[in-house]
Amino acid sequence: MGSISAALNTAGSALDVIGQAMGVIQNNVANASTPGYVTQTLELSASPFDASQNLWGGVTSAGVQSSRDVYAEQAVWTANQQVGQSTQEASSLNSLQSSFDVSGTSGIPAALSSLYAAFSAWSANPTDTASRQQVLTAATTLSQSFNQTASNISQLSSQTDQQISGTVSQINSLTSQIASINGEIQNGDRQDAGVQTQLYNALEQLSNLAPISVQTASDGTATVLLGGQSPLVLGSEQHQLSVASGGTPDAQLLNDQGQDVTYLASQGQLGGLLNFRNQTIPSVIGDSQQQGSLNQLAQSIADTVNNTLTAGQVSAGPPVVSGIPLFSYSASSPAGVASSLSLSSSISASTLAAIAPGPPSVANGTASALADLSTSNEINNVTYTGFYSGVAADIGQQQSNAAANQTTQSQLLAQAQNLRDQVSGVSLNQQATLLMQYQESYQAAAQLISVITTTTQDLLTTMQGIH
Repeated sequence: MGSISAALNTAGSALDVIGQAMGVIQNNVANASTPGYVTQTLELSASPFDASQNLWGGVTSAGVQSSRDVYAEQAVWTANQQVGQSTQEASSLNSLQSSFDVSGTSGIPAALSSLYAAFSAWSANPTDTASRQQVLTAATTLSQSFNQTASNISQLSSQTDQQISGTVSQINSLTSQIASINGEIQNGDRQDAGVQTQLYNALEQLSNLAPISVQTASDGTATVLLGGQSPLVLGSEQHQLSVASGGTPDAQLLNDQGQDVTYLASQGQLGGLLNFRNQTIPSVIGDSQQQGSLNQLAQSIADTVNNTLTAGQVSAGPPVVSGIPLFSYSASSPAGVASSLSLSSSISASTLAAIAPGPPSVANGTASALADLSTSNEINNVTYTGFYSGVAADIGQQQSNAAANQTTQSQLLAQAQNLRDQVSGVSLNQQATLLMQYQESYQAAAQLISVITTTTQDLLTTMQGIH
């Protein structure tokens, strides 16, 4: 009877293990479309068979194993960092590009063309009051166009600062979540598929925001480093980031020790924002370290026009009446020329200097020289219109490159995600096949129990008949 009892125990144990395996399969099927979930498999182990040692074989559970491939996950994170950066750069550059009109029908190009036209009309009739007034009107419009463009870019800079702060808050929220999940793992949930799913979902979201490297510690927790160096998560301990306010022209990213780690955030959305805020915008609007192309253009136009007018004369006299500047701006702030450019408070239609003193004196010489500015190379060996077009074209090219890179990186991310799914994702066909196999095994084990039970009952009946 001992061997019969052992057979029953073996078959019963098999039913229990097979039931567990089918439960794992059902869980896989139920979570097949859950983001971050990977196939779980109940590992089976054969028990030793040796009748002399009262070992009757059978099958036991060796625990649930995850099919997650860390290398496939890392490939997704790397691609996701690139997507985050290129997507953010394309968006930011598109916003900057909208401040520059390249059609010539509005903004600075249109205002500059109107000023050239006003100078030309004035040179044709230097004493005409209406022509003189048109010069002042066109100069005012040009000043306002520079003011508006500078204001738009300054607002974009402020919006970018807000985006940086918001992105850092998202990063801190995710690292807090990861630290909490690590705590659950330390408390015994290391093999919990749901906990692992939450962990890797959070890591993937984080990789889109910042460049991270992830290492799995011996206790199963995820160690997360910014740029491979600055800790964000160590076990259940979170290390927050912050953004420095004031004191420097650039936006600075600080770790929880107050150290500048901006250089580590080179990718992800945060990397795209920091590069745009610290490099792209200052190159146009300037900061304490550089004037910026927009201010360079505004100052060159103002200085050239003012120098030409002050070298001319309103009247040849006697007495001689010298010309006065048309434009004014804040000379103490090279990066504030475009925003402060305005019509000189002392200028009027009657004080515009049309005369070039010579010798020989030319009645419309100064006005003609100003009209010629439309074709003269006054800045970096190009015309003012050409310089402006070059700035706008450079921004447009950067935006186009970022958009193209976004498309490419998105495709690479999709490929990495597909490869990850092939390696560790749930295949419904495979799970259906396994379920059928386990169902057949379950039925076989159940049939064995039925046979043993029937045989045992028959044996007992026979023995009772003998007695």
